[in-house]
Amino acid sequence: MRDQLAARSELLAQLTSHLAGAEVAGRTFRPYCKALPPPVVAVVGGRGMGKTYDFAWLRDVCGPVTPTAYLDCADDALRTGAAESPESRSLVTEALRLLGIGFTSAGPPRAPTLHMTRLFAGLVAVASGTWNADQDERIAAELRRLELISPSRGNWAPVVQSWVAKLMAAYAALPMPLPPVQKFIEVSVEVLLQELFQRGSRKAVGWYGAYPGAQGSARWGLTLLGSHFRLGGDQRRRAEYFLGQALRADLDAAYRTAGGWLLRTGRPLMLLDNAHDELGEQLVRDCLTHRSTGHPDRVVMYAAFRRGDPSVLQGAHRLASLSSAVGLAGSRGDGLCRHPMVVVPYPPLPSAGPETSDGLLSHVDPDAMLPPGLPRALYRFTGGRPLAMTRMTDAIEHLRTTPGAATAPGPLAPAALATLTLRSLLRHRPATPLQAATGPTLAEAVREELAPGEMGELLTRLSPAADARSAELLLPAAAGMTTAELRHALDADGWPRCERHFVADHCLRTLLLHRLYHLDADHSSWLGMHSRLVMHYAAAGPVSWHAYHHELAIGRTQGAVAHLTGSLGRPDTSGWLEELLHIASAPCFDGLAQRRRLAFTGGHRDPERRVERLLNAAWLAQDWLELPEARLEAAVHGALYALRDDVADSSVLTDAATQWAESIRSGRPLWECDCSRRIRASGGND
Repeated sequence: MRDQLAARSELLAQLTSHLAGAEVAGRTFRPYCKALPPPVVAVVGGRGMGKTYDFAWLRDVCGPVTPTAYLDCADDALRTGAAESPESRSLVTEALRLLGIGFTSAGPPRAPTLHMTRLFAGLVAVASGTWNADQDERIAAELRRLELISPSRGNWAPVVQSWVAKLMAAYAALPMPLPPVQKFIEVSVEVLLQELFQRGSRKAVGWYGAYPGAQGSARWGLTLLGSHFRLGGDQRRRAEYFLGQALRADLDAAYRTAGGWLLRTGRPLMLLDNAHDELGEQLVRDCLTHRSTGHPDRVVMYAAFRRGDPSVLQGAHRLASLSSAVGLAGSRGDGLCRHPMVVVPYPPLPSAGPETSDGLLSHVDPDAMLPPGLPRALYRFTGGRPLAMTRMTDAIEHLRTTPGAATAPGPLAPAALATLTLRSLLRHRPATPLQAATGPTLAEAVREELAPGEMGELLTRLSPAADARSAELLLPAAAGMTTAELRHALDADGWPRCERHFVADHCLRTLLLHRLYHLDADHSSWLGMHSRLVMHYAAAGPVSWHAYHHELAIGRTQGAVAHLTGSLGRPDTSGWLEELLHIASAPCFDGLAQRRRLAFTGGHRDPERRVERLLNAAWLAQDWLELPEARLEAAVHGALYALRDDVADSSVLTDAATQWAESIRSGRPLWECDCSRRIRASGGND
């Protein structure tokens, strides 16, 4: 599995080398399209698809070779910082400050430090909109916050002290009564230009003479910038846009000479994680707008989105895979760079069929002691979602190698490894010799990562629901979100839809169901939710498979067996079999031994017992936490053959016997919905 993740990272490294022209993970490619700015690369994939992992990896490997800045647009620290002074800060200014710090902190050791002079001056002008003559401590604190992008680093404390003293003197000289805010900004800018910047820095700040209305005056441009930001609305939006271009102008200046290119090796790299938030979309849109007005720049921008339909991605050039992007970037000409933006999908990892499963867990099972069916069961359960696969394989490695990780002292014995199941993995609580296993189980930890906070808690209660109507029945009266809002939240996180399930990803749904089952010691929440749905479907009209499906989930099989036995002779045998599969797709976390006993015991003469055997065999075969095994193949094959004389069309059961056995062998579900079909459709990843 690590090889699959490494293969994707390797492709991203190749693409970055082509676009940045820098050595990434041992690869160096000079960009062919030096005359064109690199495109914005939008990486699209839902939660847990590996975007954050790859962006963090790129930050680590690219930082030492080319200026690299990483920003998590969903970081709460951005919102906290902006909320501390909403009149002089915003999400955009906080983001630009962090990006500036990232660029100044990265790059080759031999290259001179990047200077963010223009960005620093603009942020000071914006901050000064709330300053006055009695706020010397606040001003000093704000300047210390901007130290890492200031033009005078290394001896900043005395510089701040001197500048604040002169600023206080300038404020004190203002006539009484106090002038408007713009006058304070103007005075702040004037002292800033006189005291903080040397001649070279003043020349750089002259860039603000191009600010709308500045008429070539940097002092007036900075004053207008601060005033417009303070006004809010469209005026603030214009100021934010110009601050973003100040960052790009600082980066461009660092590469203006031949020495700048040689010393910095490659183009600067900007990584925007969780760009689906409003902040990320705004940063991307500002970049595209600036370039479209005839201002090419050298910045290589990657932006991670959970969905491919945000407005900022409309009209972008869409590629089939990451390898397609690498091929275009490596071809001579402008095959990739002629597009302002390209969209690259991040689908699940490739499926683990019998021919590839042996190596799927080789990095955590070098002695091949794990059950042979575990890799395929792991892939089927996670759907190839890298986050879930990584967490579960890490848990296997922890169980195998860490003393005290298992219930017995020391690592798991070979015999215990040979019987390891996905169920035992989900119940595993990581522990060390110095720390008892008191943390969350693996199931709880992964569920929290995939569906965090209140949304995850509410979805836990709604996880048995098939659609919005049944979800509405299960939603607590005091819930902080409606089912429509939960549906929107699922869509925004990139989760798919399915006509059979409200939560339309079987990995997330199973984790939520697992949480619901263990929510109470007596499983009362589990029983209550499924019982409510049984009554809902029973009262809706004619008997349907939905009610029997939820009866099975709470361990009641009599009604389903009686219904299926009574309809054995219906002319539509394929419809009868499909109904049985619908019923047998019920989740269950208890009574496994009883289900196995009924599924593996044949030779019954009573049709009702034969139906019960087939129902339990199909129930086991569709359990996402079961491992594929030859014994189960034989059980479903025998159970189907045993009923051939009881149905109208025996050929349907004969064909199903072969198909079901093959599905179990390959780890495919017996009954497919949009959830499982989507996995097969996206299994052929890069």
